[in-house]
Amino acid sequence: MGLWALLVAGAAFLLLQIPRMREARVIAEAQRVHEISEENRFYCEKWGMRAGSHEHVICTMDLNHIRQEVEQRIAEDNSF
Repeated sequence: MGLWALLVAGAAFLLLQIPRMREARVIAEAQRVHEISEENRFYCEKWGMRAGSHEHVICTMDLNHIRQEVEQRIAEDNSF
C-alpha cells in the first residue's frame, strides 16, 4: 500500500515538474542563441566588419554554417 502511495506521489510530482522542465529548456536555448550571437558579433568585428554591414551579415552566416557543420560531425561521431 505504501509503495502504491509513493508511486502515485512520484507520478504527480513528475507531472507538476514537466512544465518547469520545458520552461528551463526554453530559457537555456534562448541563452545559448544569445551567446552564439555575441560570439559571432565579436569575431566578425574583430576581423574588421562593422555590425550591421553586409560583410558582417555574411560573416555571421558563415560562422553559423561552420558551427552547424561541426555540430553535425560531433553528432555523427557520437552515433557509433
